[in-house]
Amino acid sequence: MHRLIRFFAIQLFALIGLIAWSTAASAQSSSASRLDDISARGVLRVGTTGDYKPFSFRIGKSNNFIGSDIELAASLAQALNVKLQLVPTSWPSLMQDFSAGKFDLAISGVSITPERQKVAQFSIPYLRDGKTPIARCENSARFQTLAQIDQADVRLIVNPGGTNERFAKANAPHAQLTVYPDNVSIFDQIVNQQADLMITDAIETKLQQHLHPELCAIHPEAPFDHSEKAILLPRDAQLQTVINLWLQLSIANGSVQKAMDRWLYFPWGLESLRRAVDERLLLAEAVARAKWNVQAPIEDLAREEQVIQAAVKQGAEFNLASNFVESVFRAQIQASKTVQRDLFAKWTAQHAGKFADAPDLAKTIRPELDRITTQLLRSLAANQAVLVDPARKNEVLQALDILDAAELSKTAAEQALAPLLQGGR
Repeated sequence: MHRLIRFFAIQLFALIGLIAWSTAASAQSSSASRLDDISARGVLRVGTTGDYKPFSFRIGKSNNFIGSDIELAASLAQALNVKLQLVPTSWPSLMQDFSAGKFDLAISGVSITPERQKVAQFSIPYLRDGKTPIARCENSARFQTLAQIDQADVRLIVNPGGTNERFAKANAPHAQLTVYPDNVSIFDQIVNQQADLMITDAIETKLQQHLHPELCAIHPEAPFDHSEKAILLPRDAQLQTVINLWLQLSIANGSVQKAMDRWLYFPWGLESLRRAVDERLLLAEAVARAKWNVQAPIEDLAREEQVIQAAVKQGAEFNLASNFVESVFRAQIQASKTVQRDLFAKWTAQHAGKFADAPDLAKTIRPELDRITTQLLRSLAANQAVLVDPARKNEVLQALDILDAAELSKTAAEQALAPLLQGGR
């Protein structure tokens, strides 16, 4: 054990020395290394797509990203003694954004491909993977081979612009191919039987079968091909050398595998709960406009009790405790009223007139609230075990701590999330 610790200490000092040497050497050369730019800026700009669990996931519309590769990026920035700036990109625009210099490197579960190597270079790989199918469990036997998939009656779905789309077009040209733009909700299309299967990286199929019990990863231990995940880098020998040494250390000391294991089994299902809470609170502005137009009071206690009791009754169908459901929905109603009061105060000060685009409260907004209520209850039931587990409190905080509706009112967002961040009881 002491020898191992000593080995890592020596390697760490070597890394620090190499960074210092690289920076000094590049300063004396005619062509400066990207390390100079990063050091002078004091910021490492990392491109990431935010739609590829467990590597990178963007929470709502915020610039808050979580995942194993986000953890790696933070570790790299710390090793370089600079701050981390995550730069949103997408699979279709990844190489274009990279060539435009929008970020220094990309860490987002990026696969090494010949096309990407034409304009960039890669670090040593930190994960070996391959393409494999995922389908509804009852269809697993139908899609064991590429020959079975490459049939005219098979509905194959892929996300755009990445290796999944290229693999599908090259290996299943006779299948009905749908290029679906949202990589976050694409697996719901298979769950809801709008598509038969997707072919993606084996690690993603393992994660998605964990999130969707209806889906089964098909022979992820024996993928159709083999690929490697690595850090996408500019053609800069000094930067590549430093990052490769850092990555070798991170792989050797187990931190890469620990991050992968932690995020592979992260409670990603909480995203559906966060989204339901967010959608409900975002409706508060429309509710306020409808009430403002007819000068209706913000508070309607009788109506609020009806909503809460209806939610409690429906929650019983999902085996949710009545006191839990009541606390959650009282918090949602209070949060909505906070937003409405703030807006009423602003409109009063502005002497605002009626809004031409205000929706009808009864015909438009309440049916939407009813839909969200069902979604919220279903998500509460699916995530109840995680919410009440003290050991997973930090994960719950990471997944639920940010709402897009915080732009309307940070106070309201905190009110809406409060009962969910307090142990779910």
